[in-house]
Amino acid sequence: MTAGPLRCCYARPDGELVVAPEPWLALGRSGTALTGGSEWIPLPPGSSVARLPGRPVVARRGPGGRPETWARHRGTAAAAILPVGYWRLLLPAHGPAEPGGPVLPLYGYTALAERDGTLLAAARRSDTLASWDPAGFSADDLPARVAEAERALPGNPIIAQLRRCAMEHNCYTAQNTFHRRFEGALPASAACNADCLGCISLQTDSGAPTPQPRLGRAPSSTDLVAVAAYHLSGADAQMVSFGQGCEGEPLLQLPRLLPAVRAIRARFPRATIHINTNGSRPAALTALVAAGLDSARISAFSFSQPLFAAYYRPRGYTIEDVVESGRRLHRLGAQVAVNLLTFPGVTDSPPEVERTAEALEAMGAGQLQLRSLNVDPLWLLDRLPALPAGIGLPAFLRRLRQRLPQLQVGNFTRPVEQPGMAMAAAAGATGVAAGR
Repeated sequence: MTAGPLRCCYARPDGELVVAPEPWLALGRSGTALTGGSEWIPLPPGSSVARLPGRPVVARRGPGGRPETWARHRGTAAAAILPVGYWRLLLPAHGPAEPGGPVLPLYGYTALAERDGTLLAAARRSDTLASWDPAGFSADDLPARVAEAERALPGNPIIAQLRRCAMEHNCYTAQNTFHRRFEGALPASAACNADCLGCISLQTDSGAPTPQPRLGRAPSSTDLVAVAAYHLSGADAQMVSFGQGCEGEPLLQLPRLLPAVRAIRARFPRATIHINTNGSRPAALTALVAAGLDSARISAFSFSQPLFAAYYRPRGYTIEDVVESGRRLHRLGAQVAVNLLTFPGVTDSPPEVERTAEALEAMGAGQLQLRSLNVDPLWLLDRLPALPAGIGLPAFLRRLRQRLPQLQVGNFTRPVEQPGMAMAAAAGATGVAAGR
């Protein structure tokens, strides 16, 4: 049976999602280019649909038609918001914000379409690790688990922060801490040495609402060790991690982190002690590994200095410091993962593909985590240097796999004691490892 056309969707002012009549066909965006070509999958469980206020719909009038702005007076563009474990391949197709249109909140806006009565997203499954399945979170017993932790650790500022993250902002890592399972959160820093355009905990100039308010002050080493011990004493707990979405850069808190890591390692010799970091201070990471840290995830948007500087707006470090952090971690035997904040039309631009491959190789990265950058798409593009057209994110990944065949590709950090076995299996099941 022949599949029907890929039809455009838009949102009415009241939020109702409407499928446009034929011959209007759906498009997506890759950087500045509009395209209908991509992998389209049924909207995954746990997805939501967002109305994009002030953004006119752009669609194609029939198979051979040119992209046109459509239904300006009827509604606005719409987008899919994917759950964790899915990778965006195209941005939604819409025009520039109309006068008075707000900067969009920080979500991973994904191209949305309809075919034969089914809503589709331009996306790919990126990981299937069971411990991060959304169905296992926001359980009915979460309030009781939070109360239990508050009784066990009265007055601990980390518990107070994680309570908000778990209950109000649906942070899975915070919820894990209260359930005492898998990866637990140890937010450690209120300060940062970057001013990222897409920072989810502190927006200085975009006008976008901050979805996850930042930790108010750095906790003490004693507080960090207490929460780590509470979490890791759980039967299903495997790791603790510094560097959560609700904080700044944990490497700025080295005097607090060093004694905390030593104490956690002494008490829990088999646990994975992990840090999520911007990789700005190689010497600090070297000291932490000597203290007992055995895993790090370094986030990157680009490995070219002009694009890196435009997005991160770093203070006192460069992309070479980031790559050097990976080199040192690898030499010292720590697990090295790279959290690549992907953006269609930027990540897959040929110069970016080459620089990314070179950096991953230089850093000795064992894991590549593909994350969709949460940001207003056209707002971001207006602030970045121009790039050659992208080759498409699936083609980008194929080239990486050809260059680095041992690289494990997924979405989530694995504990060191089972380094990537489940990730490799998940990648093979979804076509990532095979480079399809």
